Amino acid sequence: MAQTAQLKPSSSLTVPNSNQAVGQVIQADYIVAIVNSEPVTNNEIRSRMIRYERRLAEQNQGIPSRDVLLKEILEDVIKEKIQLQIAKETGIKIDGRILDAAVQNYADKNNIPIEELRKRVSSDGVGYAQIRADLERQLIIQKLREREISTRVNIPENEIDALLKLTPGVLSDAPPEIDLAQILIAVPEDANAAKMKNLKERAERLLVKAKSGEDFFKLAQENSDGTDAKNGGQMGMRPLDRYPTLFAEAVVNFKEGDISDIIKSGAGYHILKVISKQGSGNAGLIVTQTRARHILMRPNVQMDEATVIAKLVDFKKRIESKSADFATIARQNSQDGSASDGGQLGWSYPLQYAPEFENAMNRLALGVISEPTVTRFGVHLILVEDRRDAKVAVSELREQARNVLREKKLDENFNIWLNELRKNAYVEFREAPSK
Repeated sequence: MAQTAQLKPSSSLTVPNSNQAVGQVIQADYIVAIVNSEPVTNNEIRSRMIRYERRLAEQNQGIPSRDVLLKEILEDVIKEKIQLQIAKETGIKIDGRILDAAVQNYADKNNIPIEELRKRVSSDGVGYAQIRADLERQLIIQKLREREISTRVNIPENEIDALLKLTPGVLSDAPPEIDLAQILIAVPEDANAAKMKNLKERAERLLVKAKSGEDFFKLAQENSDGTDAKNGGQMGMRPLDRYPTLFAEAVVNFKEGDISDIIKSGAGYHILKVISKQGSGNAGLIVTQTRARHILMRPNVQMDEATVIAKLVDFKKRIESKSADFATIARQNSQDGSASDGGQLGWSYPLQYAPEFENAMNRLALGVISEPTVTRFGVHLILVEDRRDAKVAVSELREQARNVLREKKLDENFNIWLNELRKNAYVEFREAPSK
């Protein structure tokens, strides 16, 4: 991003920030940093700090030192401003209807009627206009990230296959049965390069005819060197895994009537056509569903990961000794949306949760509580309540696997992208934020 001219050092701003908390002493505002010519003010940082401290207090978490907290919030604001500047330069805007829906969703999640939300000012001085502006900023940044990062992420089908093979609790039904027809252009073992070239060109001419709609049965009868040529190249209905691996891999995702490209084997050049296919898509997969509860705690600057783990170990001992109930502790301490329901997560399919969480959950016997399990969301205690088998469409499970891989790659690429933006931006620090 091009660096713009520096602003001259400023003393104070006379207008207090609209986010200034109720009951706080209003002080003259001043610039604490410049981000690509845009100022970051002291009141802007203090407003966020007050709101963040209030959230920590509501979650029964320790409040970090103001020095540490101010430093973290300032860096967050700097990165946010950089992203918003790029979004503005590239014309990203949020449709009013989408913003209205986001505000309504905020009201629903907080059990506040929208009419009341419009009138309410919270104890930290945040009113409807500020809530709406905050949500708009979040949506703009989300849209920017999706645009910038999604183009960097590609999920090949073989990565989905590999993830599904390694996923516990996924059991394939009998493989689909398939009737393949082939045209084989045999290549003698002693064929030289010129001979192989001629044979491949012959196969390519036949492929063009087959894909242009000519009768595959007749093409195979008249041209195939296979023993099944008299049957139009048809090899008969059989489970996919009873075909040569080379054939099975080539047509595993084909529909009836699809024709392969040329496949080279030790016998020669093959062209395959799916005559009929049974069981694919309808049979689906048998998977193990799990019903679990969890307690989630998020480390922060005041309570590091080791402290969180120790706290969860204590919870586990209390629950196992029957001096406390899992659901009650979850309601009082868990830091996610399931807390109000005692940590209940409901029935889940494979690949629904973070891999670390799912691996720990899958190892648990019914009624057993896990050791503290660290994921990118925080640290969890997990209790498995029940398991059952269920059928799921192959396409649905593959889409779930695609989402898991996509989310992982998006996170990786986002961190790289954001660090690049921060490194290339012009940031000048002025006065330190006040405590």
